[in-house]
Amino acid sequence: MMYFREWKPKKDIKKLTDITVSNFRVSPNKVNEILQESHKVLVVCNDKGKVVGFLCYNLYLYKVAHINYVVLDKKFRGKGILQSLLPELVTYVRKKGILVVSGFVNKNNPEALQKFKALGFKPVLIYHDDILIQSLI
Repeated sequence: MMYFREWKPKKDIKKLTDITVSNFRVSPNKVNEILQESHKVLVVCNDKGKVVGFLCYNLYLYKVAHINYVVLDKKFRGKGILQSLLPELVTYVRKKGILVVSGFVNKNNPEALQKFKALGFKPVLIYHDDILIQSLI
């Protein structure tokens, strides 16, 4: 069983940075900057409390959450983790008063785009190499 918890910056930042750098072409400094500037960071843990990924977002217009990163350790991908946590995540953001969730998916990552579409996200526009996706909650 997987679950979300709020991050503990001093405890989690190294693991979250390592997971992100190993999944994306991004510098550790950029990851640290995004994590520190995010409105909220939710850590994904397995049933033993091991950190296996995270989601971070910023709030805009008080009701729009823009996702900066959704990252899962490579060992845990393709197992339906995010889909299984989606109801919990929707409940969480609704309690926070969020009405819309958006984010960017690189257009060279069609697998991720398909997964987000399956979760109810719709492509809104293309910006350089990225596709802006959005879902009403």
